[in-house]
Amino acid sequence: MNRTTKIQVYVIFSALILALIIIVLFWALNYGKTTKYTLNQTTSTGITIQAGSETITSPNKKNMTAAPVTPGIHKGLTKLMETASVSALIIGDSIAESQGASNKDLSSWHALVDNDLHDRYPGTIQWHFKTSAGASINDALKFTPSATQDTDLIILCLGRQDSGRMKLSEFKQKYEQLLVKLKAQSPNADLFLVVEPPVKSNVENNKFFPYRKIILDLAQKHQLPVIDEWTAFINDPVPLTSLLADNGNPNDKGYRVFADGVLKGFEGYLMPAY
Repeated sequence: MNRTTKIQVYVIFSALILALIIIVLFWALNYGKTTKYTLNQTTSTGITIQAGSETITSPNKKNMTAAPVTPGIHKGLTKLMETASVSALIIGDSIAESQGASNKDLSSWHALVDNDLHDRYPGTIQWHFKTSAGASINDALKFTPSATQDTDLIILCLGRQDSGRMKLSEFKQKYEQLLVKLKAQSPNADLFLVVEPPVKSNVENNKFFPYRKIILDLAQKHQLPVIDEWTAFINDPVPLTSLLADNGNPNDKGYRVFADGVLKGFEGYLMPAY
């Protein structure tokens, strides 16, 4: 090893020793001491939270009261789940007004629906009928002022009287006009569309079939529930002629089938308690 190399080694060695001495001195001077950090916080304000009748208050004397929590409010048909009254508007023809029932207070479709719902829910339904024998879509449009902001449920039961008497394009335009009006006037109401049951005459049934399809298509377009009484009557084990009082109106047995169809339509809205 030459002289220059030896000098370089001594310098490096001396630097390492000096660094070690400095580290030891720093550790010895700071041993046992903890560095203090200060976080400045603003004084918290007391808050009062009201939940129903219970009040929870923070210890601070200067309290700020929050808005009370409002219980959930049911709308439309679901008001049946509380002790409230559901305002129902029925627009339609003789089928809607249970013309073929032997006793409207006992065997009409709405009386049967009332009886079934009464055992399950604390609420009640107040029925308001804008119906007449032979009512058409034009008559239904005249009934729209009866739909208000307070209406909770609307059931449309018509179309049979327009079958073969009104062009399909006109029926579709007016039926959709009716839907738009009712939804605007009663925005919180549940709106159900009834496809009326078949009659004894196959000729009349064939005439009505394309009108039935229009109602189904409009229900899908506007995302509205359908009460398909046509299918309910066809699928019932009792012969169709035994469900009808005359050529078109259901009898007591028929209105039992009709009421079951309505209840089935309501299930999607009342499922939690049904």
